[in-house]
Amino acid sequence: MNRRRLLRTSGRGLAIAVGGLAGCLGSDDETPPPREAVVFDDVSITDGAMEIDLVSEPKVESRDGTVDAAAVGSLVPVGTARAGSRSSSSRPSGSTGRGSGGHSSAPKGRHGWAIYGGTSGHHWRDDHEDDIRMYRASVAALGVAYMGSNTKYQAMSPGPDPADWEKEWSDPEPGTTVEADLAAIASEPRSESTSSVANESVSTTANESASDPASSAREGWYRVGTRLESPDGDTDFEWQAADFRLERASDGLAVDEAWHVRPRV
Repeated sequence: MNRRRLLRTSGRGLAIAVGGLAGCLGSDDETPPPREAVVFDDVSITDGAMEIDLVSEPKVESRDGTVDAAAVGSLVPVGTARAGSRSSSSRPSGSTGRGSGGHSSAPKGRHGWAIYGGTSGHHWRDDHEDDIRMYRASVAALGVAYMGSNTKYQAMSPGPDPADWEKEWSDPEPGTTVEADLAAIASEPRSESTSSVANESVSTTANESASDPASSAREGWYRVGTRLESPDGDTDFEWQAADFRLERASDGLAVDEAWHVRPRV
């Protein structure tokens, strides 16, 4: 099996590291940094399919003082492998980065994904530490979409808002694996007037493509989006995303860049 791993984590989940390069892709420490969250245990590509492993206990950072849910304290970053040169599945070029400085100079999490809009955030967090809490969360919706070629993606520079999902799941079970066939998602150029969103259960595998599914998947940018809410459903933590640029390699698709795209805390 050709398993191209985007990230591997140890422990119970994945999180952004607060640290990074001060000033990259952000204004200054007066601007809140992107929030932290624990959503994925792993995301990988296997024979042309994207496999998304969800953590058993999602968590999200918020300043919403009205959240009626138990806070879980500070987020301890975990994760051992990185995208980029430290991962066999990623080949960062640094030439297609978003914002000032690009992918190569953007702040990174411990897993190596670049953080869109990220700054060091140390001073801001010091000034607001009494307002920030990590809350237990649930994944109310998960979507996967093809965002287009690199040229199109760079032109629209999408924020964390939801995309026009080709595949979407409602209330996926925590700790399970969601699988999406990349060839089925990006089989034809997207139309501005049509949507091919399909709802299906987490246990259902997407339709198999041709005899070589990896070769029929398209290069370009893909988004995995998650809408988080409190476990009781009373608080909507809104959408966040992970964006991946896939390029053709000699043995199939490879990840050229990976980005966290999250709302500011």
